[in-house]
Amino acid sequence: MVVDIRTWEQTFQELIQEAKPWAKWTLKLDGNLQQDCLAHGWKQYQQRAFGWFRCSSCQRSWASAQVQILCHTSWEHWTSQGQVRMRLFGQRCQKCSWSQYEMPEFSSDSTMRILSNLVQHILKKYYGNGTRKSPEMPVILEVSLEGSHDTANCEACTLGICGQGLKSHMTKPSKSLLSHLKTGNSSPGIGAVYIPNQGKNPSAETKEAKGRGYEELGPSRDPAPLTICVFILLLVFIIVKCFTSE
Repeated sequence: MVVDIRTWEQTFQELIQEAKPWAKWTLKLDGNLQQDCLAHGWKQYQQRAFGWFRCSSCQRSWASAQVQILCHTSWEHWTSQGQVRMRLFGQRCQKCSWSQYEMPEFSSDSTMRILSNLVQHILKKYYGNGTRKSPEMPVILEVSLEGSHDTANCEACTLGICGQGLKSHMTKPSKSLLSHLKTGNSSPGIGAVYIPNQGKNPSAETKEAKGRGYEELGPSRDPAPLTICVFILLLVFIIVKCFTSE
């Protein structure tokens, strides 16, 4: 697998060394990572990001705020050396009958967000109380998205690991990014990561959202047991009173 992520590795190492100058960490892409399948001593971290895709067959491009990123991390205390293995999950084109999973591209802003969140996770898990705790940076919508997440063509969804229900951690697109799109560029190339495509059906989040709504609504509750007991006792008392009065 040929992957060019030298810029990512360099930025990642710079962010780590800003907080821990003596620390030595490496970052590698691994398309074979599996969720909850960890070697001894490794930890797991998952996040999602805004990314772009382009179909290698029809050249159609689309954006998604549900690009899933899975990381396995390990750190050796005695040598202060750590390593990260990262997997980026792809998406398939809705329009092509036999499309393959395309790998995402990320803008420089999205790349920085992904790596910053990863570094914060590492600082929290491996360096403990001595680090400043920062909240995870939210997903930023670089363009307004219409419709819902195409779960049938999302690689992470088909594997059952696509994190849904995180819309509260999204912010609206910035004006600068919207103006960038008006210039005619279909996807930003800065900070892009490319992986050879891995080897379909359209569905939508709308149904999932409705389903979640019904689940939240839930069935109506039955009357309280205490109220029923009081009613029965009162009824018995009235019947007994009637018999004694006769």
